[in-house]
Amino acid sequence: MPFWFWVKNYLAGILNYMNFKTLVLCFIAASVYWLLNALNKSGYTTRINYPIDIRYNDSLYIPVSPLPKTIKVSVSSTGWNLLKDNFFFNVSPLEYEIVNPELQNHLDTAVLTEKLTQKLRNTKVNFVSTDTLVFNFEKKIRKTIVLKVDSIAVDLEKNFVIASLINVTPAEIVIEGPASAVNDLKDTFYLKVPARNLAINYDDKIRVPLPRNPMLKASAEKAAVSFEVAELLK
Repeated sequence: MPFWFWVKNYLAGILNYMNFKTLVLCFIAASVYWLLNALNKSGYTTRINYPIDIRYNDSLYIPVSPLPKTIKVSVSSTGWNLLKDNFFFNVSPLEYEIVNPELQNHLDTAVLTEKLTQKLRNTKVNFVSTDTLVFNFEKKIRKTIVLKVDSIAVDLEKNFVIASLINVTPAEIVIEGPASAVNDLKDTFYLKVPARNLAINYDDKIRVPLPRNPMLKASAEKAAVSFEVAELLK
């Protein structure tokens, strides 16, 4: 193959590659221009999930159902604004205060719309969806529970008895939570000693039999239990 013929084919390949690369770059540039132009246009309408921060007096009340973290809102604006609102770019949550949770079990859509209109100044708020706007609060109360050991259920070695007072520390715990759950608690919780065939003095911590309710908070989860054990003389 002549040298000049090889050079000609080589240069032609480079030109074809450059033409293809130029075509791709032009296509990308045109796509970006179209996208930017489309985002600048107004008249787009969509639904977004806007973050909300519900505030209340948590020293007096407790929600017994999950509070919404976002609200569904129908909005109209330019593509840029909707993109920003939909992906929470530098968007602060909407603050909503509940003054009397016992008398209010839902979010006021009129108040939400007004607050959102003030925050989203470049966006038209059409309406707020009523989905997930219902909640339920109860008064937060406390109850003191006495802790005792179920002495009859203590498993002792044959001819051995409990020879002292049973010490429990703390002797009482305080449980806090929604009124309906706290009022159902018994006045006394009985601790069960897990040891078997005891023939020596006992001194250990025992887990308090707390109800499995994540809304209930106890001042202690374990109690120290100690007592002496002695053998009966024949």
